Amino acid sequence: MSIVLRSDDMRRRNRLRIIQIVRRGGAISRGEIARSASLSPATVSTISSELIAEGVLIARSAEINGNAGRGRPSVELSVNPQFCHAVLIVLKIGAVDVAIIDYAGTVVIRQQFHLDMANVTMEIFRDTLITEIRQTWEASGLADDQFGRISIGLQGTTDIAGLQLLRSPMTPLTDIPLAYWLQEEFGVPVRLANDCDLIARALNWRDPERYSENFAAILLAHGVGMGLFLRGQIINGTRSSGTEFGHMLHQTDGALCRCGSRGCIEADAGDYAILRRYLGKPANAEPESHVDPSEIIRIAEAARKGETLAGESFASAGRALGSGLAGLFALVDPFRIAFVGHGAAAFDLMEPALREVLRNSNASAASNIPIDLYVDEMPLVLDGCGIGALSEIDATQADRVWETTRN
Repeated sequence: MSIVLRSDDMRRRNRLRIIQIVRRGGAISRGEIARSASLSPATVSTISSELIAEGVLIARSAEINGNAGRGRPSVELSVNPQFCHAVLIVLKIGAVDVAIIDYAGTVVIRQQFHLDMANVTMEIFRDTLITEIRQTWEASGLADDQFGRISIGLQGTTDIAGLQLLRSPMTPLTDIPLAYWLQEEFGVPVRLANDCDLIARALNWRDPERYSENFAAILLAHGVGMGLFLRGQIINGTRSSGTEFGHMLHQTDGALCRCGSRGCIEADAGDYAILRRYLGKPANAEPESHVDPSEIIRIAEAARKGETLAGESFASAGRALGSGLAGLFALVDPFRIAFVGHGAAAFDLMEPALREVLRNSNASAASNIPIDLYVDEMPLVLDGCGIGALSEIDATQADRVWETTRN
C-alpha cells in the first residue's frame, strides 16, 4: 500500500523536523539544517522565517573565526526560551516534585512538596496537587499566557492515552483522572507517563548513539520497572503503559510481591525483597511499604565484607533479573541494558548471578550484553518529562500549517 502525502502534510512534517533539529542542535545555521533534514535551502529559509515570526525560533549572528567585523557573520537559529513554558510533575512515594522549564528546557524553578498519597482521598489528592502547581507557578513570576503544557511522571501504570493513573504503589486509589483534573483547572494539555518510560526517553535523548534503536532501562528501587525501546520506539501495552517487567513470573509460588501475587521478579529483586531476605523473614512476609535507600547500602556493605546472608540476598535478586531478561531476550533478541535507581549501586553484587542465568538459558548469547548503571533516577525522570512536554508543544506548533491552509 502506498501513502500519498499532500502538500500540507509535507509542510507540517518539514516544520516539525526543522524545530526538532534546532532543538537538538542548540544553535545551528540554516545550511546545517538543510543538510541534516535533506531539504532545499529555500525550503529551510521559508519555514524558519515563519517560525521566527511566530516566536518559536530566534536568530542570532555568529562571528566568523571569532573575529567581529571580519567576514560576513553567519546566522544561527535556536529555540526561543520565552516562547512558552511547561510544568513538570514527578509523583513518587511520599513526595511531589514540581518544576517549570522554559521552551529551551532550562529549569526556571523547582519545588518539592510532601504528600502521603497512601492516606488521602481523591478530593484531597486533587486539591493538594492543584495548590502545589499553582504555588510553584506563582513563585516563578511567569504570566499565565506562558503556561503551555503539563507533563507528569509517576510510579505506576497509566492508560494508553496518558490521561488516567490506573494503579500505583504510591496509593491504594485506582483509576485517578489526573489529566482531566488538571486540564479542567489550568486549561492546558496534560499527559501522564510511567517513570521508567521517561527514563528510557531521557537516555535516548542524552546519548542517541548509545541508546538508539533497541535497549531497556530497568529501575531498581522499591519496585522493579522497565522502559523498553525497540526499533527506536517506546513499547507499551495495548491498553496501558505497562511493560510490567517486575511483575513477570520468576518462580511459581515464590515470594510475596507488593502487587499481591507470588513469584514476581520484583518479589526477589525489589529493595523490600532484598531487605526481607536479609532479615531472615519468610518469603510470604508482607513487603515493607517503604525502604530507605540507606538500608540497601548497608546490606551491600555487609555483602562486600563477606556476610553470607547479605551476599545471597543480592544473588537472589540477580537470578530473578536474569530470569526475566532471559525470557525477554528469547522473544526479541539481546540488547543493551541500563540499570537505574539506588539499587544500581549494588549491581556488582547481583551481576554474577544474573550473567550466570543468561549463560545457562536459551538466551546464552546475551550473557555478555553491555550494562550501564545510573544510581540517581530523578534527573532522568525529569529530563524525560521535559522532553515529552517540549516535543508535544513542537508538534502542536508544527500543526499550525493546517490552520494556515484552511484559512
